[in-house]
Amino acid sequence: MKILNTLSLLSLAVIGSKAMKNISSKELVKDLTIGWSLGNTLDATCFETLDYNKNPIASETCWGNVKTTQELYYKLSDLGFNTFRIPTTWSGHFGDAPDYKINDQWMKRVREIVDYALNTGGYAILNIHHETWNHAFQKNLDSAKKILVAIWKQIAAEFADYDEHLIFEGMNEPRKVGDANEWNGGDYEGWSFVNEMNDLFVKTIRATGGNNALRHLMIPTYAACVMDNAVNNFKFPSGDDKVIVSLHSYSPYNFALNNGAGAISNFNDGSEIDWVMNIINSNFISKGIPVIIGEFGAMNRNNEDDRERWAEYYIKKATSLGIPCVIWDNGYFEGEGERFGLINRSTLQVVYPKLVNGLIKGLGNSIKTRTTVRKTTTTASQSQPTNDNSCFSVNLGYSCCNGCEVVYTDSD
Repeated sequence: MKILNTLSLLSLAVIGSKAMKNISSKELVKDLTIGWSLGNTLDATCFETLDYNKNPIASETCWGNVKTTQELYYKLSDLGFNTFRIPTTWSGHFGDAPDYKINDQWMKRVREIVDYALNTGGYAILNIHHETWNHAFQKNLDSAKKILVAIWKQIAAEFADYDEHLIFEGMNEPRKVGDANEWNGGDYEGWSFVNEMNDLFVKTIRATGGNNALRHLMIPTYAACVMDNAVNNFKFPSGDDKVIVSLHSYSPYNFALNNGAGAISNFNDGSEIDWVMNIINSNFISKGIPVIIGEFGAMNRNNEDDRERWAEYYIKKATSLGIPCVIWDNGYFEGEGERFGLINRSTLQVVYPKLVNGLIKGLGNSIKTRTTVRKTTTTASQSQPTNDNSCFSVNLGYSCCNGCEVVYTDSD
């Protein structure tokens, strides 16, 4: 750890960091290593049990996760994560047509968590998630377009001065919910819906101007899946070098995601992962189109050694193609549901350290020297807690404490 005792220069750097780099998404993704998703948190919905008008931000914890903290993101950064996806459900937090005004308290809380991620010096991906108004049926298209434009215009305005470290993701797994084609790669109706919505999303963000004219944007295939029919019927916009394909792949399915008959706990065969990566390479990477796997994971089956091998294999394959991956962490470790928890958000204990080790090993030499910013206060030590709650910057010999920033380079 190398301390740079140049606070005045740091201030200039921080102030100047709002300037948007005019680089292609193909260049940007080279700086993304391994990512983590704040699952089942801002994307949680409890319409039947919460009064959203009384407490607009209570939904953050209504699926059982604790309130998100800055310390959580600093911990993840220290582990080697530099990309943070923030799934966010906006339904329940915006008003009626025609304005669809987003609640101010909700927007403030979303921005606060985005800042938590960006305060690490890493990247944040903000999206719309678990919405019901954008199910991919033709009958929904006109109304869905109106809501998409209204919501994304407000989000774009809120984050207009943020630089390239903030990425917008237009939709999460848009699909024909409840239909026979929901998870099989879609059909013409579904493909057309997703392509039209993706096109509108890109045009909406670009039209807001400022930094958003250069904002890096993620757009999904139908259901964000890697099936041939979804990929073959996906339209990638031409003439915009700041667009990234958003894909999800929980592979091999029976090891990673299946919770029923056929599920297995041993990882001995990477052929399904190879198939996924070959599809992505032949359709996108080989054509110069950047990709982020925005969700992947393998649920807990009391098989951490196998998950460690799986993680290393998966990330090694993706990294060889220049594909950053974002692991799904829903905060759940036991029970009958999807057990994708990775870190205890209350204690900041890494529950499955071997799994994290596998992710980092898979990166190989792609792990980068990280420049980390810690924001300190007089009441909490963000990076190195002490018994007397003193600022960690003071412990390092700085005179500044409240609200100051300290930069260090960590090449471990």
